[in-house]
Amino acid sequence: MGTGEVKVTKETPHMTMMTKIPSALLLLTCALCAQTPSATKSTAKSVKAATKSTAAAPQPVTIPKDAVANPNGSFSWTDKQGKKWLYSNTPFGVIKSADGDGADASSLAGVTAFDAGEKVRFEKPSPFGPISWVKSKTDLTSEERSLFDSQTATGKKKQE
Repeated sequence: MGTGEVKVTKETPHMTMMTKIPSALLLLTCALCAQTPSATKSTAKSVKAATKSTAAAPQPVTIPKDAVANPNGSFSWTDKQGKKWLYSNTPFGVIKSADGDGADASSLAGVTAFDAGEKVRFEKPSPFGPISWVKSKTDLTSEERSLFDSQTATGKKKQE
C-alpha cells in the first residue's frame, strides 16, 4: 500500500453487532423518556397544588426603622417586650440575634485565679487542655477582681 491508499475490509458479524446494540439502546432510552402529554400535565398540576398547600415562605429579616446604628456596623433595637436584638448585615442577608451585653458572669465559670506577684494568672479547663492568660492586677475587670478576691480569700482560710 502506498501513500493515500485505503484498504477496505469486509465487515464482520462483530462489527454489525457493535453498531446494532448502541442503536437499540438509544431507541429504548428515547422510548422510555417519552411520556404522554397528559401524564406530564397531571404531574405539573399536582406539584403546583402541593406548593400552594404548604405554608408561605418566611419573610426576610429587615432592620427596623428605629434601630440604632453601632460603630461596628450592626444595629441595636429593643422590641415591645423589652428584649434587645442585634441586627447585622451579611453577604447572605440580615441576621437577627439576641443582644448579649459583652461578657457575663458565666464567661468566668470554671476559671481559677492564681496570684503571681504584680500579675494574676487565670486558668480555664478546655477539651484541648487548660487555657491560661495573665493580667496585671491594675487591669482586672470587676468580674475578674471579684473572682480573684474570692479565690484568694478561700485559699487563705484553708491555710489557717
